[in-house]
Amino acid sequence: MDGWQYHDIGFESQTKKINGINIWKYPWNDMDEPSFEVPHPQYPDQRHKITPYFIKTKGKTLTFAAGEVSNCV
Repeated sequence: MDGWQYHDIGFESQTKKINGINIWKYPWNDMDEPSFEVPHPQYPDQRHKITPYFIKTKGKTLTFAAGEVSNCV
């Protein structure tokens, strides 16, 4: 998890913006980085697989990692 910072936990269909970019409006591109496990923010004993992605928009590249920690969350 080195170099990654926790941003937010959200629900399916909820608008999710990172640095002002709604990540649901752009295709997610796989990165050449392996997935990794992180603790659930509310239940640290639970571990979840997170996958790194990137989005290209308006000359910007946004890098983030995402995964499902519960049904539709």
